[in-house]
Amino acid sequence: MQELLDNLSYHFRSAILAGDYAAAESVATKYVEAIRQNWEALTEVERSVSPLPMQSREVLEWARASIIAQRALSSEQVAVLLKSSRYLQPGSPSIELQA
Repeated sequence: MQELLDNLSYHFRSAILAGDYAAAESVATKYVEAIRQNWEALTEVERSVSPLPMQSREVLEWARASIIAQRALSSEQVAVLLKSSRYLQPGSPSIELQA
């Protein structure tokens, strides 16, 4: 089961890094379900020493921080484009921004 969680975590991180949030959402759903199944299969004693909560928290915190950073970077890039578009001369090639 740990191999499945590691594989899903890898694909989840890859989708986020690629900016493919639809794929990330799909993999996240599978990841959460795999965590639930794994957790339910553990005994109380196994749960008390399981690294599963910490591992899953690390993955989700990484995802949150990465998405925040990507959004900030995208916002800065849009600001640069908007600022540079103010300096375009009439008749020069222009940049069209779409929301």
